[in-house]
Amino acid sequence: MNNIPRRFDFTDEKLQEIYRQSEAADIITIPQIRDEFLTRVQADPDTIGYPLPWADTESLIRLREGELSVWAGINGHKKSTIVSQVAVHMAQQVKVGIASFEMRLSDTAYMMCKQAGATDSVTLDFAEDFLGWSTDRIYLYRALGGVTPLEAHGSISALADAGCKLVIVDNLQFCGVTDDIERERLFVNQLVGLADALSIHIAVVHHVRKPQSGGDEYIPTRFDVRGGGTIVDQAHVLFICWHNKKKAEYEKMQEMGIPLGEKGAEILKLPNFKLIVAKQRHAPFEGTINLFEGKGQTFKRQANSPALRVKIPRSGDYAE
Repeated sequence: MNNIPRRFDFTDEKLQEIYRQSEAADIITIPQIRDEFLTRVQADPDTIGYPLPWADTESLIRLREGELSVWAGINGHKKSTIVSQVAVHMAQQVKVGIASFEMRLSDTAYMMCKQAGATDSVTLDFAEDFLGWSTDRIYLYRALGGVTPLEAHGSISALADAGCKLVIVDNLQFCGVTDDIERERLFVNQLVGLADALSIHIAVVHHVRKPQSGGDEYIPTRFDVRGGGTIVDQAHVLFICWHNKKKAEYEKMQEMGIPLGEKGAEILKLPNFKLIVAKQRHAPFEGTINLFEGKGQTFKRQANSPALRVKIPRSGDYAE
């Protein structure tokens, strides 16, 4: 698996140069963008961009180049897990890059390997196959802990230079801007500019405010996103991620052989995860995508359907 260097020369001047190149021809006439204009006229918004892993959502929501998506949720509600599954499946089509400031590189790679195989137990044979498949498909930025805003911008630029079309920033809390609303607004605004200038999709993992009442059972809305309107207004797509903690408790009870009763039986029928499309600027769908947990930290659309795998050439037979 390829790694982006942890340190490189990235300054305000380089950031300004990226914008300068993008903005050099801002004063134009419509015929000067003829090809782009006619492509847009003929384009179907249902087919522009990269789909999520689940086939029946392809016409509902897509990740488009030049756009910014925010994946927000309560701490511990599997935001990084869902984004990782999206990335490993998208790596079948385009190069993807991950700048994760919370997880070690080996942990990130291990989770993606499990998700690729939809298996809870990775064999060395499959790990080797995954390593070979991921070469020139998945790029990681070597960082752990907080970074400066310029380092965050630099990692995105470097991943784009490597050819990545999806770049994940996990998460905004580690980019040195969430202590000041105006700095945060400017940083997100710059992410929007970078996505457009570099023709990539940037996905940012973010938190919501602590609920005033209730706990993990509370399903956040767009109004709960930290930074409020400064982030939501600028994002092209806003996902709210919510994990059904109550169902997880009952599933553990079931594994332990504890009687669940009628209430528990009904809870077990509910989805494990809600991926809520709370905003989508360039397509009409807004609503909830219900998901169920599968093997290997994956999510699937139906409880009784097989977990989604990535098509990886296999060198031999091995058990899951």
